[in-house]
Amino acid sequence: MAVTSPYDSITPESIKAEMLSELNEEGVLIDTREGSYTNTLVSTAAYQIFKLYQQFPKLLSVVFPDENAGEYIDKHAAQIGMFRRTGKKAAVIMSFTGTEGTYIPAGTNLYAPETGLRYLTTEDVRIVKGTAQARAEAAEVGTEYNIPADSITSMYTNVAGVKSVNNPTAAIGGADVESDADFYSRYHNRRTLPITSGNKNHYVTWATETDGVSYASCVPLWNGNGTVKVVIAGPNRKAVDESTRSACAFHIEEERPIGAVVTVVSAQERRIPLTASVTLMDGYTTEQVRVQLETLVGELLSSQKFGEEIVIPFSRFLACLLRCPGVADYSAFTVDGQMSSVVIRAEDAPVVGTISVTQTGGGT
Repeated sequence: MAVTSPYDSITPESIKAEMLSELNEEGVLIDTREGSYTNTLVSTAAYQIFKLYQQFPKLLSVVFPDENAGEYIDKHAAQIGMFRRTGKKAAVIMSFTGTEGTYIPAGTNLYAPETGLRYLTTEDVRIVKGTAQARAEAAEVGTEYNIPADSITSMYTNVAGVKSVNNPTAAIGGADVESDADFYSRYHNRRTLPITSGNKNHYVTWATETDGVSYASCVPLWNGNGTVKVVIAGPNRKAVDESTRSACAFHIEEERPIGAVVTVVSAQERRIPLTASVTLMDGYTTEQVRVQLETLVGELLSSQKFGEEIVIPFSRFLACLLRCPGVADYSAFTVDGQMSSVVIRAEDAPVVGTISVTQTGGGT
């Protein structure tokens, strides 16, 4: 959200006019006409004062950070021992075939031809009985390095004696540097949700202390007395892989009160398809309406509270349709195949699915 300031209406000209007016009111007998010595001095001072006023809205974000505050989120979070996640490199097991006894040193540079993404081996190995396996790591951090099996098949510099290289399993574990929005969400929760002796908020805190977990919720007594379910998600509320889920579960086990039986699950993407038959406003196409509807429904879904079962009324989806600038009216509209409320489970990470928009009238 853009920060507004009571000083937004101030201009260099308004500051200058006020300064010259005060000089005249004091009865100072000096020439203040345009081009005079006094006018020139006042103009320079007024412009410098104006630049200072322009910084005021930014100062609000420095003192009261939000998701747009950038590095100042880091500075405030550091005061309570929280730090932005720096991302993780994906790891993968590589398989080599070739001449018996061929030495493959750590640091051997491999890549995926379709994407150009690079990976480097982290251990020395030799080919024995025609094959060898070595662990490799992505050259940089990021989720884009989590690629499928049979993708890394080339070497930047050939190693004599190696005939082929491949990854029989997928590369996993790569994570992006934490975004401002995700980091602020964690920081805001820590500051605003009271933590005491294993309450719901405590489980959320333990979960989000795990690398790769940006969002979490706690469902107490979900399967009887003493049971706790923790639902977790990564950046942008996306599902986490099994290694992240198990690491989160292990960390909570180390911290939780004695007696609690804790289940940790990853949120799973749930696509919600939409169909609409509309009368178009002049100058609009069905594709433009599809994009408008995707944006508005996406904002609606992302605004829902994470990790709790909720019911979104059909009317809220319909309101998104009618807010589309290209829609004059509609004759049919369904959400998830129905004209009724949509139930989002605690484990669901709802996103916009396929959107079909057909024209029944209007347009050009």
